[in-house]
Parts: sequence; structure tokens; C-alpha cells
Amino acid sequence: MAIRSLIEVLETLLVQHEQMIALSEQKKQALIVNNVELLNEMVNKEARLLKLIVEMENKRVQSVNGFLAEQGMKPASSTRVADIVRMVTVADDKLALSDVADRLSATVEKLRALNDVNMKLTQQSIEFNDFSLDLLAGGYDDQDYVYKRPTDSSQAQHKLKLFDSKA
Repeated sequence: MAIRSLIEVLETLLVQHEQMIALSEQKKQALIVNNVELLNEMVNKEARLLKLIVEMENKRVQSVNGFLAEQGMKPASSTRVADIVRMVTVADDKLALSDVADRLSATVEKLRALNDVNMKLTQQSIEFNDFSLDLLAGGYDDQDYVYKRPTDSSQAQHKLKLFDSKA
């Protein structure tokens, strides 16, 4: 029965996405406390888990195609879970399929929100680092903020910079 196989695959995808949420939460904390080692570890774990999710997604496609073949239908990439739920005749399978699909959808939305937060934290960190480097490089010279006579053209005073931005 391809429907049971599909339900099992969706349940496995749900567990994997929940693991991905746990990793994203840890990654968020690593970004907040600026722990680069932990962040690298989380990114590597996410990459490995993502490979497993891709494999399971391929199994899901195979299960959907198998179910459609059992129903005498031609496999289509546009088939949604709601379409399959309508085709299922066994009430228990229909209930289990819709339940796991709803939970997976909610989990994916939560993961998407976490990824958005992590992306914003990463962007803020990059902006802070750029700002810090500009301060070290002398990107904000005193002459930008201190009034000088327009007729005074003595630009011979150059300050020694801690960081050479041209290097």
C-alpha cells in the first residue's frame, strides 16, 4: 500500500524538520552570543540533515507516484496532499495523512520563520562587522565632522591608521 508508505515518509520528514528547528534554535543562540565555533558546527549539522531531507523528499515523490499508479492515474508534479486525501477511501488512512500533512506544514512554517530571524541576525552581524572595520580603517575621518575654513587647504596632516583598507 503506497498510502501507508507515504504516511511513513511524511512522518519521517516531520521528525527531520523538527530536528532542523532544534538546530536553527541553537544557531540563533550562537548568533546572539557570537559563538562562531558553535555556529559552524550547527551549519555543518544542518547541511547533513538537509541531505537526509532531500533523500526523504525523493522517497515522498516516489510514494505519491506509486499511490497515483495504484489509483490508475498518471503521476503529476502538481499533485498536492489535499488531492491525495480526497482520493483515499480508508478513513483511518485519510485521517492519518491529513494529520501528518498539517503538522508538517506547521513545522515548515515555524522553520521558515526561524530562518528569517537567523538571516536578519546574520545581516546585523555583518553590518556591525563592516561598521567596526570602517572605524578601524579610519573610514570616518575627523575632517568630516570638524569645521575647517574653506580657504585652509593644508591637507598635509594624515593620521596613522590602525588598519590599511587598501591592503
